[in-house]
Amino acid sequence: MTLQPPFALFVLDKDITNEYLNNSLVRAYNGDYQSGWNLWVATDSYDDLPPPQQTHQPPPEATKPPLPADFSSPWVGKTVEDCAKWLQEMPVQEGVYAESVNRDYFTAMNEFSKEEDMVLVCRFQNKDNGNTRVDYFPQSTDEVQMQMWTNLGSKFDEQASNYRDARRFEDNKPDRSKFKSGGPY
Repeated sequence: MTLQPPFALFVLDKDITNEYLNNSLVRAYNGDYQSGWNLWVATDSYDDLPPPQQTHQPPPEATKPPLPADFSSPWVGKTVEDCAKWLQEMPVQEGVYAESVNRDYFTAMNEFSKEEDMVLVCRFQNKDNGNTRVDYFPQSTDEVQMQMWTNLGSKFDEQASNYRDARRFEDNKPDRSKFKSGGPY
């Protein structure tokens, strides 16, 4: 079994406090049976990435709470497309077993995350007419890390469709997803 690198977690909303973020990281960790700290709270510097995975070694831990008290997300006010562009522009790391973070799948907290107790599960898609496209759907904070491990490939479309189908049957709950089914290609 190939172990995946950690997944970036982008904080896009100013109301996501460090206390809430620390609590969310712990809940995601516990929801994945404490298998590891696999979400990296993104900064805007490639120098802050976790170290790359080495051959015959598990991926290094990503962000383990608590965050520094003065942490402030540089991604506030940005879009998931901005996040995807940043990941795609990440320098290629030569001679390593796996990159520091996954380039194509990532997570984000937006203006609905705190109120609805969810994190966006995001997938970079190829560019549409030169524009970066990101598909996403919300996932419970407790289940997001486990979801990321089982989400790669066709499972993303299945899970996103399941989320959207469930929303059709729930009264007064908006659809917070954006995706085109049919996979990343």
